[in-house]
Amino acid sequence: MRARLSKRLALCLPTESRFGSHTNLMSTMPSTLQLFLGALGRARRLPRSGYYRVVNRARYGRIAKYLRYSQRIEGWTRGEEAVALARAAYALPEDAVLVEIGSFLGSATILMAGARHIRGNGMVHCVDPFDGSGDDFSRPYYENITKALALTQRQQFDANIREAGLNALVRVHPGTAASIGATWKEPIDLLFLDGDQSPKGARLSFEVWSPFLKVGGIIAVHNSGDHEYAAEHDGSRRVVVEKIKLPEYDGARCIGTTTFATKRAATD
Repeated sequence: MRARLSKRLALCLPTESRFGSHTNLMSTMPSTLQLFLGALGRARRLPRSGYYRVVNRARYGRIAKYLRYSQRIEGWTRGEEAVALARAAYALPEDAVLVEIGSFLGSATILMAGARHIRGNGMVHCVDPFDGSGDDFSRPYYENITKALALTQRQQFDANIREAGLNALVRVHPGTAASIGATWKEPIDLLFLDGDQSPKGARLSFEVWSPFLKVGGIIAVHNSGDHEYAAEHDGSRRVVVEKIKLPEYDGARCIGTTTFATKRAATD
């Protein structure tokens, strides 16, 4: 039994970093795996949730904790794209500046801030009006989720970040992408676009914020995969097709529904 599970775990472990040397979060895997295998004799007595917690820790290392926090919160960055976003955030240089356009209740915020907490530095800047606004397709979903909350959207966001222990790594800028971007000056290491997804709104967010992304920085555009979209909900996909390409951006790849790319040249 131990041999079979050890083989399965080995098959699911990443063998090569997608985002550079700092993303090798599995450096302590041998000891972690040994602890896991040593506990197999008691596995039948573990609660189901406890069993999967051990497995996820073995697969994802220290980011597993923040993946769990993120999954408890209503949001749309899940699975492999959640892992990829956290690893991209972790791989950034010291004192990295990350900007998230569209934070909602903080599910993706925790992925990025959690990764920077592991690194011990950096700041995630969250740009959102926290009023449930956005494109026409998304707005009813925001409203239904918000109605079920005992707190306001902003209060729930703050509570989620506080529960994850990440207050020191998150700075909130209440407002729209355009209004906050009008006075922004700081270069950015990672830009995560997940706000208004109408063609006009997504294009505006990209045009306002992408000039601040450093050469060598990472852009991540959520909900931008190659599939059918509802009317006026395909703005992020259009941004990727029209803008995320050479010579300005290189290495574009879609993981889940999020497109990641590296900035290679200054945009006009």
